[in-house]
This record gives sequence, structure tokens and C-alpha cells, in this order.
Amino acid sequence: MGEPALASLDRLRSSTKARVLFVSHAHAGGITRHIADLARGLSGDAEVLLLQPDRSPFVALRWLREGESLGLYFDAGSEWDRLVSVLAGIGIDRVHIHHVHGLPQAILDLPARLGCPHDVTIHDYFAACPNYHMLDASGRYCASDPACGRCLDSQPAQWLLSIAAWRDVFARVLRSASRVIAPSADSAKRIGAFFPGIAPVVWPHPEGEPPEMPRPIRVLVPGAISRAKGLDLLEACAADSAARNLGLHFRVLGFVGRRLATWPKAPLSISGEFPDGKLAELMAFERGDVCFFASQCPETFSYTLSAALDAGLPVVATAIGALPERVAARPNARTVAWNASAPEINDALVAAAAPAARPPAPRRRMTLDAYRSLYLDGWKTTREAASGEAPLIEARWLQEPVAPPDRRPLAFFFEDGVVCGRASSLEDLRKYSFDPDSLYAAADARVRELIEALALARESLEKIEGSASWRMTAPLRGLARRLHRRAKS
Repeated sequence: MGEPALASLDRLRSSTKARVLFVSHAHAGGITRHIADLARGLSGDAEVLLLQPDRSPFVALRWLREGESLGLYFDAGSEWDRLVSVLAGIGIDRVHIHHVHGLPQAILDLPARLGCPHDVTIHDYFAACPNYHMLDASGRYCASDPACGRCLDSQPAQWLLSIAAWRDVFARVLRSASRVIAPSADSAKRIGAFFPGIAPVVWPHPEGEPPEMPRPIRVLVPGAISRAKGLDLLEACAADSAARNLGLHFRVLGFVGRRLATWPKAPLSISGEFPDGKLAELMAFERGDVCFFASQCPETFSYTLSAALDAGLPVVATAIGALPERVAARPNARTVAWNASAPEINDALVAAAAPAARPPAPRRRMTLDAYRSLYLDGWKTTREAASGEAPLIEARWLQEPVAPPDRRPLAFFFEDGVVCGRASSLEDLRKYSFDPDSLYAAADARVRELIEALALARESLEKIEGSASWRMTAPLRGLARRLHRRAKS
């Protein structure tokens, strides 16, 4: 693991491109996307590194060039000076602060210590507000009032600073920046109200053109979908839609008899079981383009078909049992052979679907090339390779910190994953359900720690009791116990 990283470091130091260090938090979201886009756009002109918090108390330094494996991990509490020395040895030409959440306050002094200019991008309002979003303790917007100090009502800042001190240290960072970049005029105005004299440049985040997509068709599949109700056929239709890029998305209004690949892996999603009598309401909410009945057995009636017919949606149904006779009088319904192939059925669904709404008009957007041109204006993008000795890399810096065992209960993953819809918690719930032992790894680890501590204490006690001094002081301890009993009586 160490050799590839060290080889990457050598290639980085020998590069004649400018080096820019991005600083950010460790969360997913818009900042992560912007950093990835910008790093990709600058790849021909600069070497982009990223410094962000890792598993506390560590920070991670990575080179964002594709194919490189440089990753160094430093203890932010005890090794910050060593990190600065490594960055100096690499030769950082510019620091770009995107966010500071999870980083030590020393991050604000990093550009000065490296002797290079810095930029700041306003992704939220961290410079003015320690909770980043201008909210009070109740989660209400505070109206962007520069006199407001309520953002510390719910919890203290990540650094032990008053609101005045917090804004004072960031005022120095913003005023000394080469550029303060805001992605909208509104954000520039709001941050400027807190820091008079700061004039952010307004550069919308770069965006690519949207991918070309076929007309989306929402296919409602109501009911409990078992193999008899066409589960295997539904799976095949979803796979065919993806393979041929048809734009069909199958939405099961109910539940399925076994696990199926779902969006984004397959154009299929599942609402889950609904209360009896609520199908008509659910279909109205879902606003489908066509209903699909994939039965592979002779239906005797089908209440779910009744709901689809009442909704007035186009219907495609397999020609088996009562389905064909019940849709025969409907001009917007059609049947297909019960053993028709998935492509045949999907062609029928595309033909039957209600006309789609007009696509949205194109909008103006900042292209990556245009953003890159603005970003590099005034830069010198070439330089000499780093001179002097390569920084000494400790072996421990090459080892990614081990994640501590997760101590959250299974109920948390259910609420966060199933009820609230967070994909990572849903995946953890699935993992812990099939491997429950891993859920208790934290508790087991703590028990092992206590057992080891007890064993050490016992060993120490045995050494003490076996020592000459312990034996020599035994009469004194006996006397002390007798005096103690006499005093209590």
C-alpha cells in the first residue's frame, strides 16, 4: 500500500503544473460535487490536492488526479506541524477554502504558513454563522441579521469561540483572500452584509448539459406482485427498458414477492404495501402514464384493475383470465399475449402511454470551460518541479485510519433508512440484518477492553501482594483496619 502512494508523491513533486490545495469537509453533497467538477476541469493546468477531515482526530491529504493513489493521514491534534511541512515540501501554490467543518482552527492560518495566496468559496454561510445555515435554536431562519447571535443557541461553535470572535477570525480570512467566490448574487449579498468591504465575485457553479434522455414513461404496476402476478416478467421488462433506453420506469404500488433490483440500478421502484381502500388515492398521487397488469395466471376479477379503469389511465394487460374481457370496451386499453416477451410488452407500453408533458426549455448555465477560464485568470499555471529533499513520510501516515465500531442501535438504521429514506442507513440495516454479529462489534470490543483492563489490574495486584514491601507493611494494614472498626463502633 505504501509504495504506490510514495511513487505518487514523487510524481507530484516532479510535476511542472501549479499545485492548488482544496480544503473541505468530509460529507457528500453539493460541495463534493463542485470540488470533483473543478478538479476535473483544472486537470490540464494544475495538480489539485484535497485536505479534509477523516475519522477523528485524523485529516486526509489526497491527490485528486485520476489514477494516482496518494493518500496521507495525519493526527490533526499532534501532527499538524508535520502536515504543514509535507505540504511545503510538495510546494503548494494556492489554497482554496471550500469549507472548514471538522477541521482545527489552525486551518485558517495554513495559507500564511505556506506563503501562498488563497481563495474562499461561499457554499453556505460558515464564515458568518457557526451552524452554517443562519438558523436559530428552533431551526428557524434568523433573517440574515448581522447583529444576530442566535446561531449559538442550540450548540456551541466547533471551535470554542464567541460569535463575535468567530466572525472576527473569518473576517481576516475573507479580507486577505485573493478572491471570495459566491455561486449566486443572493449569497454574495448576504455574506457581504456580515463583512463590509468584501466584494465576492459571482460565478455560478459549472454544470454540464443534461444527458439526453428518452421521453420518461411512468408505468404503474398495482398490487402485491408475486410470480403468479408476473414478478419475473416485470423484472424482465425493467431490464429490457434499461438495455434499450426506452425511458420506461416501473413503479410497483404495493410490494413484491422477492428482492428486485431497483432504481438507480434498474428502472423500477416500489412504494410498499398500502392500507386497504387507498389504492385509488395512491394512483392519483403517483400520476402514472400507463398501468401494467402482468398476470401469468387466469385472473377471476382483479380489484386493482378496477382502480386503474376508474383512474382513466391507459392499460396494458396480459390476455389471460378475466383481464381481456374487462378491458375490451376501453379504447385506451390493450392486451398482449400472456407469454409475450419483455420487448413486445414494453413496445405496447410505449405505444399506450399518455402523451408526455412538454420538456422544459433550455436554461443558461455556467460551463466548466467558462468557469475554468475565470478561475485561472491571473494564474501562473506552470512552475519548476519541487526542489530540495522530498518530505520524510512516516509509515503510519500511509495507513488509512480504522473506522471505530458503529454503536448505533438497529432501530436507528430502520428509522433513518426505511422511514427517512437514507440509502447508507438502509444498506447498513441490510448488512446488520444478515450479519447481526457485526452490529455488536462495538459492545464486544468494549467488553474486551474491560476484560483486558481487569486482567492488567489483577496482574498488578498480584505483583504488589507478592512484593516484600507488601509483606512488611501487613501489620500496619491490620492495625489500620482495627482502628477503623473501633472508630465506627
